[in-house]
Amino acid sequence: GSWELAQAGSRDPHLRPTPSFPPSIMDSLPPVTGAAVVTSIVMYPADVIRAICMSNPGTGPVQAVNGFVGTHGLKGFVQQGLGAEITRASFSRMIKFWLQPQVHQAVYGRPQGKGNPVSKGVAGALATIPEVITISPLENMKLAEQLDKDKRFNGMADTAKHLTKTRGVVGGLYCGYIGMQMRQCLWTGGFFLSLDVFKGAVGAGVSSPLAQDIISGFMAGAFGVALNCWTDVVRSVIQKDAIAATFTAPEARPSVVPHFNPAFFFGKTAELYAEKGIGGLYSGVGVKMVHLGGSGAILAVLVPRFKELYGCK
Repeated sequence: GSWELAQAGSRDPHLRPTPSFPPSIMDSLPPVTGAAVVTSIVMYPADVIRAICMSNPGTGPVQAVNGFVGTHGLKGFVQQGLGAEITRASFSRMIKFWLQPQVHQAVYGRPQGKGNPVSKGVAGALATIPEVITISPLENMKLAEQLDKDKRFNGMADTAKHLTKTRGVVGGLYCGYIGMQMRQCLWTGGFFLSLDVFKGAVGAGVSSPLAQDIISGFMAGAFGVALNCWTDVVRSVIQKDAIAATFTAPEARPSVVPHFNPAFFFGKTAELYAEKGIGGLYSGVGVKMVHLGGSGAILAVLVPRFKELYGCK
């Protein structure tokens, strides 16, 4: 990058000395952000189907698509919650893929490139804490719009106004927080834990670096889904019920503690398991693997290449 060029310039007697600056953590932010935005736009339709399947355990992908199109038409795939989801997903991916190498350096005292699968996975899981704090409001707005069968919301601002008016800032915008934190920790930790492992296995039979990144990125994303799918189903149900209650009991102000209480979350998990079984907890897993496996593949391809184009590693 610019730092290496400055260092090279300072050693060349024919070039004027240039000041050298150590690489900044901000150097990688633009390319990671670009990769995150592209991924969010490409994968949005899959996210709509995933959200419907997971917040209604037992609903299949075909049924979800038919119901959504029947309510919103095909244009719903580029309207319902689009702004909230593109913003949320872009921030989500940008924050964790940008911070994960920094967290690895801070926790283990060595660059991510010199880490092992466990250290990379732990760094990825820790990087999701600021991510979830940032994206929770957007997640709730997006889910409210995607599940809006009665067309009661009119864009992000209207959705946010309703949620905060009926439940307050914390109760409205951070409902289901603990489930979202668990979901992101498990997927991101699983992705970074397994990516190099899958890349090594794929490399034994595939010579193309691009193909290696696509296949290993998809497999790592799907592995993350195997770890976190149940948390996504449970938090989706909790959030769907909480959002529905803002219409059925708009004057009520229930405690916000359950949204941050693991005991409440695991209690809801047990309730859903008793009612729907393990299949219910993994409702929509196929769509989710397409969604996050595809996301993993795109990010595994774009992040290193965008960094290289931008002149940073």
